[in-house]
Amino acid sequence: MAIASAAAVPSVAAIAAGGFAGYELLSNGRVWAWGDDMEGQIGTAGGWRWRTSPVLVPGVADVVAIAGGDNTAYAVERGGAVWAWGDDAEDELGDAGDAPREIPVRVPAPSGVVAIAAGAFSAYALRHDGTVWAWGDDGWGQLGVAGAQVARGTPRPVQGLADVVAVAGSDGDGYALRKNGTVWAWGDGSQGQLGDGCIASKSATARGLPCRRAASRPVRVRDLSGVAAIAAGAFTAYALRRDGSVWSWGSDDSGDLGNGVRGSFAAEPARVGGLGHVVAIAAGAYSGYALLSDGTLWAWGRGTEGELGDGDANNRAVPTRVSNLTRVVKVVAGGETAYALDRRGRLWAWGSGLYGQLGNGYLYSLDEPSLVLNSGISK
Repeated sequence: MAIASAAAVPSVAAIAAGGFAGYELLSNGRVWAWGDDMEGQIGTAGGWRWRTSPVLVPGVADVVAIAGGDNTAYAVERGGAVWAWGDDAEDELGDAGDAPREIPVRVPAPSGVVAIAAGAFSAYALRHDGTVWAWGDDGWGQLGVAGAQVARGTPRPVQGLADVVAVAGSDGDGYALRKNGTVWAWGDGSQGQLGDGCIASKSATARGLPCRRAASRPVRVRDLSGVAAIAAGAFTAYALRRDGSVWSWGSDDSGDLGNGVRGSFAAEPARVGGLGHVVAIAAGAYSGYALLSDGTLWAWGRGTEGELGDGDANNRAVPTRVSNLTRVVKVVAGGETAYALDRRGRLWAWGSGLYGQLGNGYLYSLDEPSLVLNSGISK
């Protein structure tokens, strides 16, 4: 009897989080999903119900990148083709339709896509040439296309961007990291999310200039350079600099900025307190996460659903360590749920689990990490 080699056993290559669902990409190029399926975001025909443990998403293979929006999921296949499934109320599927799809459909994006990101109801594709293409909701100008701010089902290039190496999306904004280490933002600026010194909702001015409530063309986030990674929550954005420091701007309703203050706004980036040697960052809807070089994970912001993973349901305005996790290598978050992959290939989840998004077989929330069932190396 032949025995499969260890190399043949698939492991978790990437993880992603939607608003109410989790996703994992295995080393064999297949995608698995769990959580809410009321909009078809699990990607399995005949469902329309939540799944409390991972199930295989049919119809996509040889996948190299994944992302989750509020109720929509995305996958990039080797070669650059983009697929989407789930909600389509704002043309998030890129097919100019309105009906949700419970099995993946091809997005008419240009060829050569190498990375994908999703906001709540918008999506962003990064091509190999450094350009960014966007589709979906444009109510705040988050597609980066001048003109009428309406939903667009056909991907179009975000104007004024080149040499982009990473993208991120939020409720009403898009963000791009350029090769030169600068960060650019477009869309909603009502709570300082553009990082350009302006908070329109506060009638402030950007260094003497009139405030814009929204920007349909990218603007440079002020005073940020040497950036290695970006992440975006609902109304707050984060940047990881090459020196291992984390910076934040936007809303601070729940301590999202991590600077020790709650209920404020920041129109320009400020350093998240108490963090150093950070190697990766992530953002939930109202919380931030930092992975340190020693494999520990830290969180701040809203904790009412246990999404900070520190053993209670309190908000934190400064980073607190996520309990019982060591040797972490990847972290993602979405909505009020977070996920971490450790060096042994185990996937952990904590926070809201009311739709099965913890993947642990139950429908309740947890304030400490628990293992996602049948994840990664067991498939």
